[in-house]
Amino acid sequence: MNDAALTWLTRMIVQENAAEALWCSDENVLTSLPTIGQWPNKPFLMTNRWDVAQQAEQLGFHHRFCDFDFSEIKAASLSHVFYRISKEKPVTHHIINQAHRLLIPGGKLFLCGQKNEGIKTYIDKAGKLFGCKVSAQKNGMVYTAVLENLMPQNDQWLDDNVYPQLRPIDSPDGVPIHSKPGLFGWNKIDQGSEFLIQALPALLAQLPEQPTRLLDLGCGYGYLTLMTADLPLEQRTLTDNNAAALHVARHNCELNNITADVIAADAGDQIQQTFDLILCNPPFHQGFSVDGDLTDKFIISTKRLLARHGTALFVVNQFIPLERKARQHFRQVNILANNGSFKLVTLGH
Repeated sequence: MNDAALTWLTRMIVQENAAEALWCSDENVLTSLPTIGQWPNKPFLMTNRWDVAQQAEQLGFHHRFCDFDFSEIKAASLSHVFYRISKEKPVTHHIINQAHRLLIPGGKLFLCGQKNEGIKTYIDKAGKLFGCKVSAQKNGMVYTAVLENLMPQNDQWLDDNVYPQLRPIDSPDGVPIHSKPGLFGWNKIDQGSEFLIQALPALLAQLPEQPTRLLDLGCGYGYLTLMTADLPLEQRTLTDNNAAALHVARHNCELNNITADVIAADAGDQIQQTFDLILCNPPFHQGFSVDGDLTDKFIISTKRLLARHGTALFVVNQFIPLERKARQHFRQVNILANNGSFKLVTLGH
């Protein structure tokens, strides 16, 4: 994914060549991490994406994979923070707030994004928080700003929806579910996942043998696993690429007394065993863009992770051609149900 905002940001990182610098990076960075030889001082890279963290490690960055938890960094200890805005407003507000706390007086926040992502509004808000007058600069399709930290710390923080805090969002069938900002659709039950759970009993009734090992692939806050708590499974495994998702999924399993392994992985790439039941509501957005390659990635991972006689059940939006793509990898591909908005597709070897 070629991102003009990141092109500007990496150019600024190289130009500034700062020793006490932090780069906050999420899914928008994926193909844009620069090579090792581009600068002598690499910024410390904090990311909430497992794949970005793995890439950073390979390229020699000091990094941390977490849900943008800045608690281990001392206040007023950084000279530079570099950030390409995120898709979700609470995440962006949280990182701008933390940049204000972490930067020394006169320290600089390099902020960028595209106009339709709300970047000009973010720059205005950050300017007020930092106590500096700055206008967004247009660089092609990208708007950028360098904000100097002039305002002493105060209580006029941007509204980040209490970003670190987990909170109850629903209790379907008496199963309490908690969530937080930082996950896609964090404050609701996904309609596609709900459709999958409604159809699951009929699918299981058709199987010659009941599954014993469940993989929740791209688990989010863990809804699919939570709603299968009554199944007599010997093992449950949840995996996701997003640090917030992993944190909340682990919490929800503990909250509901469900024994499960929660594993950080990019579409399950860190998992070696196989499963006789895989449930998946795959993402189709990568940052601000729709990414068709994500569907392929999840299908290929499922091929490797699905046991020989196992069954995978996917739910996808109506416009995702999952069954067509899956036929290149699976002998058994069937549309189990279609409600006009979502379709359920079963896969088997």
